[in-house]
Formats: sequence, structure tokens, C-alpha cells
Amino acid sequence: MLIKKIGAVSTALVLLAGASVPSYAAEQVNPASYATKAEAKLKNNALKSEVESPIKLVNGSFEEPKISTSELITDAANIPGWNTTAADNMIEIQRLYDGKSAADGEQWAELNANMVGALYQDIDTTPGSKIRWKVSHRGRYGIDTAEVRFGKPGEDLELMATMVTDKDAWKEYQGTYTIPEGQTTTRFEFKSIASADGNLGAGNLLDNIVFSSPSNLVVTDAYDKASIPKGKQAKYNVNIANNGGMQAGDIDLEIPLPATLKYVPSSVTINGTTTSDVVYNDATHTLSLHVNQIDDGTTTTVGIGVEGLTETNAAHISTSLEYHDLGFTDTTYTANSTGANIAVTSNTAPVIAADDTSVKKGGSFDPMAGVTASDTEDGNLTSSISVTANDVDTSVEGTYHVTYRVTDSDGNTTTKTITVTVSSNNAPVITAADKTLKKGASFDPIAGMTASDTEDGDVTDKVTVTANDVNTSAVGTYHVTYSVTDSDGNTTTKTITVTVTSNDAPVITASDKTLKKGGSFDSMAGVSASDTEDGNVTDKVTVTANDVDTSAVGTYHVTYSVTDSDGNTTTKTITVTVTSNDAPVIVASDQTIKKGKAFDVMAGVSASDLEDGDVTGGITVTANDVDTNTVGTYHVTYSVTDSDGNTTTKTITVTITSNDAPTFMTSDVYLKVGDKFNPYAGITASDTEDGDLTDRIDIESSDVDMTQAGTYAVEYSVTDSDNNTTKITRHVYVRTNDKPVIHASDQTFKAGASFDPFAGMSASDTEDGDITANVTITANDVDANQAGTYHVTYSVTDSDANTTTKTVTITVLTNEKPVITAADITQKAHRSVDPMAGVTASDLEDGDLTANIKIIANDINIDVPGEYHVTYSVLDSDGNETEKTITVTILSNDAPVIHGQDVTFKAGKAFDPLAGVTASDTEDGDITSTIKVTANDVNPDVAGVYHVTYSVTDSDGNTTEVTYTVTVLTNEKPVIHATDQTLAYGQAFDPMAGVTAEDFEDGDLTGSIKIISNDVNPLQAGIYHVTYSVTDADGNETQITITVLVGAQPVDPVIPADPETPMHVTPAPVQVADPIVSSVSDPVQELPKTGDTNDTTQVIAIGGLLAMLGALFLRRKK
Repeated sequence: MLIKKIGAVSTALVLLAGASVPSYAAEQVNPASYATKAEAKLKNNALKSEVESPIKLVNGSFEEPKISTSELITDAANIPGWNTTAADNMIEIQRLYDGKSAADGEQWAELNANMVGALYQDIDTTPGSKIRWKVSHRGRYGIDTAEVRFGKPGEDLELMATMVTDKDAWKEYQGTYTIPEGQTTTRFEFKSIASADGNLGAGNLLDNIVFSSPSNLVVTDAYDKASIPKGKQAKYNVNIANNGGMQAGDIDLEIPLPATLKYVPSSVTINGTTTSDVVYNDATHTLSLHVNQIDDGTTTTVGIGVEGLTETNAAHISTSLEYHDLGFTDTTYTANSTGANIAVTSNTAPVIAADDTSVKKGGSFDPMAGVTASDTEDGNLTSSISVTANDVDTSVEGTYHVTYRVTDSDGNTTTKTITVTVSSNNAPVITAADKTLKKGASFDPIAGMTASDTEDGDVTDKVTVTANDVNTSAVGTYHVTYSVTDSDGNTTTKTITVTVTSNDAPVITASDKTLKKGGSFDSMAGVSASDTEDGNVTDKVTVTANDVDTSAVGTYHVTYSVTDSDGNTTTKTITVTVTSNDAPVIVASDQTIKKGKAFDVMAGVSASDLEDGDVTGGITVTANDVDTNTVGTYHVTYSVTDSDGNTTTKTITVTITSNDAPTFMTSDVYLKVGDKFNPYAGITASDTEDGDLTDRIDIESSDVDMTQAGTYAVEYSVTDSDNNTTKITRHVYVRTNDKPVIHASDQTFKAGASFDPFAGMSASDTEDGDITANVTITANDVDANQAGTYHVTYSVTDSDANTTTKTVTITVLTNEKPVITAADITQKAHRSVDPMAGVTASDLEDGDLTANIKIIANDINIDVPGEYHVTYSVLDSDGNETEKTITVTILSNDAPVIHGQDVTFKAGKAFDPLAGVTASDTEDGDITSTIKVTANDVNPDVAGVYHVTYSVTDSDGNTTEVTYTVTVLTNEKPVIHATDQTLAYGQAFDPMAGVTAEDFEDGDLTGSIKIISNDVNPLQAGIYHVTYSVTDADGNETQITITVLVGAQPVDPVIPADPETPMHVTPAPVQVADPIVSSVSDPVQELPKTGDTNDTTQVIAIGGLLAMLGALFLRRKK
């Protein structure tokens, strides 16, 4: 008490003496100011980001400050960017805690350090801006729940996401938010909702938090030089600057090159990041490449080498790109450069014009005669030509060579070698070919005959016919002899053969036909005839024989005859096959279904018949044992009968599976040497749960070499969201020319059925594609009416003359047994079972035999659970007997089910244990009204964890009991935020300025604050107090008192004229220079430094202080 009074007296003496108060006497550490400091730091960073990235959160991965221990609990002021609403203002940072690792970097935060609160940042934002946000969330001890909220500070925040995550792994939550109108500051807040251990003050781990403007790529480009000579290289550089607020990812560039430039292979360079999938398309002259990511505030330069091909003043290149915000694929952005130009100048080598020549033996030869040289830049360079080799000797017949050389002013050198032939004098050459003529045709022996001479040129007009015995009126072989002499007297003769042939017979075009029994037949349909001389003679064709009977199955013949104008007659016989009617066809595929999924037995099932068309509506399900709740293999059998009584059955397999790994859809690749190979073409991946996973396919390895024939392998992998990984190896066959492939399968059918050897057969070739039309049957011994084993041989030849043959086996069967369709039965005890319900029988010949089914064994006891059997028998008209046994399972009765859940509420709230609890039973239906509460220790007024046990019994006496947990949470008081105030003398005072209140349940309670005491007088120096009170909706009241210091009215101090002469001094009050007084106890003071004060007023103050202390001491003694 004495110390406090001394402190008060010393302050008063200082005021009287006019001395300033040293800082250590007033500076306090106020935890309430930490939030203000953190907010100021965030705003400074936000202001800086307006240039680098318009909007961006600070310290999103909690990497500052760096910690060396596994956890650090510290005041929010020490965590850059982050604030908390927790009353103790503490935030917890963790590193390698409980064996966990961070989602990003090395550190993360726990939402609440010691008590329940919200973790948040207040960020300067621009209304209307689009914001990307994401956060990695993880439970601490199990499944934790937290909310992500955005909005204006001090107002209700908008719920953006509820994060529910287990402790085993981080889970990312993300979204997009548009800043509302007028919201220049946005609060990004995380609030704890539930934790695995029930303690809201613990759990909910946070990391890798993003709240920023989207990425914004700006593209500029330029060459590294203004021009290049043709054939020389330059660098084209693309500068990509990310001026946005977050990383850009999945950046795909397209760079089309003009025809005047070509891409230099393997010349791509990049700084600051990595590229992949660099592909140059020769056909479109386009380079495409993938840049993985570009950080915000950075610039990446991609360079490619180009070579000049054609002269131009402006070889223009521009770049376009597409990209996403890293981690977000909902929006694809585009950006384009304005483009850059480079000039390609000529740099062609000079050209030597010199032709091969011939010289007569003994003639003269001038190697420079007729030889010239020119250059695009230098013009005529003929005078610069030098002969570097010349071995011509005109005195000797032979072949010689002369080599010329010339160099232009750019140093480009060209050489050319010509051939000089020294020859003797050659005889002329007669060109005439043998001829074939029709009897009676005209013949000109000179037509088409020519003659030429090396020296004289064309000497055709000098040719004479020296022999000609041709007679076109008589068939036979004749000869014509020609002779010609050149100017040198050299004579050449040549004899040709002329053949006179007789007239040709006409040709009938008609092919074999196959008809259905009962169908119509036009014997002239598709029949034609032609003759070399007469042309189309189809109208002269006659049918000379026709035994076709379409009402009876069999093989028949039709014979045609035609005669041309020369009396030549041609006949042709075709085979007409009449076949029986075909059975219908059921189309149904095996299915694989996840456990618990619905199964529609008719989905995707259809039936068709050659005569009836679509007979899907006639399909019946004759057997179906599918149980989608149990993993296993089941079967469904379908049956359909056409209007002719033909019945077809088909059984499919239905597989019920648990969680499947993803699957690939692909096939091996067949390519020729030199082809382009894209490893991602023709392969997809999908997953039952995730759908299409094609974009997640990774290439594990690849040894493909398209320059060498061989078999190569590419290994792929893909992982679904359940972390199931599937790997597959795909083979790439690089071949020279492949043989065609015939696709034909062995067949089995009943005797008497129709058989088309071309049905279902096809042929393909790697180069020619579908060549089914080229297939021929080289052997076919099938008799469709006689049971046995037969063969059909096919042959096909591709355009490269590669021939493939294939032989298939055709099996013709005798009659089959009837089929009983009956499914196993599962039934509750004490309920009737009809063993004939749903049981049918059918026979290929007799049709429906259900009425003939007999039960030959049945041991069912519906009152005793267990497995029983029923055996059926049926006999067809051919005496074939079939038996089938099914299993009948009698099940016991099921117990009822209670439906409810654990409950959490605030202390003091009403609790009804039956609210929201229901019960149901398979037989009795809703039996909620019979639920009994058998145990209940809940005290709704005391926080804690309690339990309620329920019991219910159905009409069969089956009892079910279940216990739920009831968590009663504490009810926290509201918090008032108010700080001590210092006023100048006469300064207006608003006691509510800057004072706010909030409550964990009720939110902002500022409007409910009451002032219960206030003695402040701004016109009187002194220390005053204001007391505030606020009450939340639960009746919890909080009070807080602040201190208000009012300074004295300023008065000039009185200083004695003669300091050595004692005089009575009336102290004048002096205003304190901004002292800070806090309501927090135990202030931290800064100690004075030696020699800090030495002025006269402080000496007077010290004297006065000593006097007052003495008086106080004397008064206390009294």
C-alpha cells in the first residue's frame, strides 16, 4: 500500500514541477494490443501485394516462425498474419507432432491452442474480385469437424464449407469466393465444430491455406536478333509473367511456326520451372509444350531455336497458351502474345550451269564452252569459274569428266562435274512394236512407228517398208520389215510381228444366290451380259433351265444363254440355295456391380429375329440368383421365342465386387517404322467410383524406338482416390509390312439350320484397313442338314500381295435335351413355399414344356430354419429327360433396429431422450412407440459425457438394445474488449468509442453493452473509471472496468529569478506527455538510464518529492 501511495505522490509531484514522465513509469504490456499489431502487419503485407498480387493471405502454411520442437504455443502476435478469438490470444504451431507430417512445408497449426476460439485473418480486398481459396484439414485423434467462413469483420460470416476429416491423412477443401459490394476487408475464419475426443479446445489441424486472387499470365515475346541468313539459327523467347495472386499450373503452349522457318529439334530451354510433352507437329508446323507451374510474382522464359528456310522481311511467330490456377481445374484461362518478327535473308551458294555433252571421236572440246555461274547476291560469276579436273581425251572413245568450282563473296563454294562422252558414229534407231488386230480390221504399217539418229535427230520420214505380208481378212501371224539410213550412211532394219485374231464370245455376269424358305426369287435380278463388239447384250439373255423351288429347302440351279451379233453363244449356270428359318438372337452381356448397388435385370438386354425384328418385349427371365448385398458370382438366364416357334436362351454372369482398382481401356499398337507414336493416344483409365481417370495416367517406362522394327513395351500406372493403383503393360509393334488378318470363329448349330459361311467373318490389314470384301472361300464341305464336323477355308490378299488363309471348324449337332429353369429360394420361417412358382421348362423342338414338369423330391420344412432341396424332372417328345435340383433356404426371423445418434448440446438446455429416436422391424414395420429407455444418466445442467440406453422388442419376441452418447458442453461468458484511455484537458470523451463485446454462442453483443458506472470529468485533471457490463442469451454476465486519465490544464511554470535565493514556489500543473495506463496488473517497466534528466525543473521536482515524502512519513507515524 505504501508503494502505491509513493507512486501516486511521485506522479503528482512531477505534474506540479512541470517535468515530463519518463517512459518506464507508464509503458505497459497489454495482451489486448497483440491483435492490433498482427492486423497492422497483415495490412502492410496486403498493401505490398497490391503491386505483386492484388489479394493474398499471409503465412498460409504456418512456416513462420520456424520452430525446432514438436509444438509451440505462443501469443498470436508472434505468428505472422494470424489472429484468434480465443480469450488467451494463443495460437499453437506443430511440427512432426504425433508422427505426422505437414501437408505443405514442415509446420501446421492446431485450430485451438488452449480454449475454444476461431482462427482468422482480416485481408484487404477489392469488392467484385474473384478469390480462390483452399485449406488442408486433418483430425488430431480421429474425425474432427471445422467450418470455413468468409465475410465482413464484425458481421455474420458466410459458411463456405464444413470440413470433416479423419486423423489418417490430410484432406484438401477448396472453392471460389467473390468479394461482395462494399466489402473492402474480408475475414477468412476457421471455427471448431467437433473433435474426436469431444474437446472443442483441441483438434482440427490446418495447413496449406490459400486465399488469393487467381493467377494472371501475361505473355510477351521477342527474337534474340533482328535477322538471320537463310540456313542460320536464332532464338525465339517467350516471357510469361504471373502478375496474379497465386501459382498458375497445367500451362499448355502452342507456337505455330511460319513456312519460312523451321523448328530446331531439342532446342527448348526454360528457366525457373520445368517443361514436359514437347511435341513438334511437322504437318501443322506447330510446337506444343507443357509448363508445369509458374509461381506468382515470377517470370519464366521459354526459348526455342528456329532456322531460316525462305527469305522474308518478317517471319512472324506468336504464342498462345491455356492454363489453370494451380490446384483448380474449373476455369481454363487463355493468354496470347502480340508476336515477334525476324527477317530471313538469302545466303544461297552460287549455281554452275554446265550440261553433259557428247563429242565425236577426233572432234575438238572446249571445257568452258556454254558453262556459266551466277549467285543471288553477286550476280554473274562465270569469270570466277575454275576447272579443277579434266581427263577428256577426244582421240579415244570413252566416258570422261570435267569438274568446275566457283566461290561467292560469302565464301559459299559450289562444285559441279559433267560427263563428256567421246563416241564413234552411231546408226539410227527404229522404234516399232508388235501388233494384234481383229480379223477384218484396217492396218497402217507406218502408224506408231518412229526413227531417230544421234546426229540427225528425227529420221522417221526416211523410213521405208521393205517387207509386209499382213492380211487382216485371215487369222494368222504376219511380219512387217522397216529400213532407215542416216546422213553418215549407217542403215538400220527392224521387223515386227502382226497377229490377226478371231472375234470374242459375249460374257454373262451372274452370281450364286441364297434365299430363305418361302422368299421370292427373280431369276433375272442382278444378271447382265456384255460383248466386246456389241456392248451391253443383257436384253438378249435367256433362261434355259430353272428348277428353283423357294417353298422347299435345297440347292437348285439356273442356266442362262446369250448370243452376240457374230453368232458367238455363251451359257452360265448359277446355284440357288434355299435355307430354313433362323432362331432369334438375345443380346446380353456379363455385368460387374459394386456391392449394395441396384441391379436391373433387363437393363441393356435386347432380342432380335431375322423375320420378326425386335422381340425384346418377348424376353422372359427364367433364372436369377443375383444378391447385390453379397460379393460373389451369380447368373441370370433369359429366354425368347420367335413367331416361328424358335426358342433361344442365354445366361450371363453377374459379378458383385467390393471396391475395385481402376481399369485401363487400351489395345496394343501396330505401327510401321518411321510412324509417329503418342503413348497417350488410344488409352483411357476409369474407376467405378471416380469415373474417368485418363488425365491421371502416368508412364512408368517406355523403350519404344520408331526407327527400328521390333516389339516394345510401355508401362502405365494410374491411382484412384482410394489409393488403388493399377499397372498395365502395352505393347507397341513396330513392323515393316504386315500380312492381313482374317477374323472368323468356329461355329456350332443344329442340323437343318441355315449356314452362311460369310456371316460374322471379316478381314483387316494394317495398311489397307477393312478388306472383308476381298475374302474368298477356297474350301467348304459343310452339309447343314447332316450332323458332323466340317471345315471352311478363307483366303485374302492385301495390296502388298501378302496372302493369309484361315480354316474354321463347323460342327452340326443332333437334337438337345429340354431345359428346366428354376432358381434357389430363400424364405422366412413359417411362411408358405410354392415349389412350382417361377419354374419353367423349354425344349428346342417342343417349345414350352412347363406343364410337363414333375416334382420327384421335396423335403421342405417351413417351420425349421435350414437348407432343403426340391428336384424337378421333365421329358421331351424325343424321350430326352432333364432333372434339376434347387436349394430352398428357410431363415429365422430378424431382430428390430433402433435408429438414433449421439447428441451434443449446451449446458442448461432441455433434453428429451426420445427425440429423434425411432425403431423399425422387417415384419412389424414402425415400432417407435414401443421403445423403452432402460438407462439414462444425463444431467443437462452439468457439462460432461453421459449415456442413454434404449430397448425395443418386436412381435416375435426379438429384443434389440443400443446405447448413445450425450455430450453436454459448457456455456461460456461473453467477452468485452475495452482499453484504458488518456485524455487531454477538455478533450471530449465517448465511453463507447472502440468498445465491443462478443459471445461464443451469440456472436457480436456490442449493441447490448451497458455502462453501469462512469465518473469521468474531462475538465478536471485526475484518474477516473468506467465500468461496462454485458449479458448473453444464456444469462452469463461479464463486467470490465477501464481507467481514464485526464491531464491538467497547461500553465507556464514559475522559475525564480535567483535560484540561490529560497522562495516559496506555487507548483503549476503540467500536462503529461501521452502516458499509457493499463488495467492489466503487474506492469513491465523500462528502467531509467543513468544521466537521463538534468534540467532545473526536475531538480525542483525531486526537492518537492522529498518534502512530500517526509510529510507523508510524519503523518503515517502519527
